[in-house]
Amino acid sequence: MTVILGVLGVILSVLIGFIGPGGPVEVLFQPYEYLVITGGIGFTVLISQPIAVLKALPAAFMSSIKGSGVSAAVYKDLLGLMATIFDTMRREGVLGIEGDISNPHQSARFNKYPKASHNHHLMETFTSALRLYVDGVVNAFELDKLLDSEIEVHHEEGLLPSTAVKTMADSFPAMGIVAAVLGIIITMQYLDGPPTEIGHHVAAALVGTMLGIFLSYGFVGPIATKMEHVVRENTDILKCVRAGLVSCAGGAPPAVALEFARKQIPSCFRPTSEELEEILKEAKKK
Repeated sequence: MTVILGVLGVILSVLIGFIGPGGPVEVLFQPYEYLVITGGIGFTVLISQPIAVLKALPAAFMSSIKGSGVSAAVYKDLLGLMATIFDTMRREGVLGIEGDISNPHQSARFNKYPKASHNHHLMETFTSALRLYVDGVVNAFELDKLLDSEIEVHHEEGLLPSTAVKTMADSFPAMGIVAAVLGIIITMQYLDGPPTEIGHHVAAALVGTMLGIFLSYGFVGPIATKMEHVVRENTDILKCVRAGLVSCAGGAPPAVALEFARKQIPSCFRPTSEELEEILKEAKKK
């Protein structure tokens, strides 16, 4: 929950920096400024984004808070699953795994590695590609091209919500200026009033500028960046699947295919060579 911690930290840092020197916190509550900025941004997103992206935004936002779910443990489970499948194919032929890929949810081999097998999109990619190879529809070269195309499409689609949120972040300062200009227009009507009244209206207008910049660089922009990281992590694990499957389909022994897959894992999650050997030994156990 680093996102929540970060949001709280940003809010507290700004509030303390404002209140500490004597800033009146009540001046920050300008509902009409908030309405102009958030309402304006919300409807511009409605104008600019297709329905598919709008529907994907809530899930992408939640993923930025919860994370991708990809971890070193998930990668180890994936390597273990691939080791089991590849070893079975080597000993029994492709027909040895036909039942597993036909119904992976009921497969003892798949259920042995729940951290990987419970990732729906990961298993959909893995089993569908494996099924094509088992059926003799594609060779290693064609499988590589197929998975490369699928991963690219998945990556591009995954980036659409974060791109929309980045557009929002870029628009917040401009909409804050709109709110501030509207505030100044209102202030001009009170130029013959007392200085305290003029000051109140000017302060309200400046809140609009501050709010637009604050929301853009304090929240919306960082969340868009976090969304991109989530998409990248989900893409990286699919690349690991591609490397292992293509190597196995090309005739490499299970240990070599797993090494190809291991090299695709980001360094922060990558198991050592010794850990890979343990994964291979465990996969061979009945």
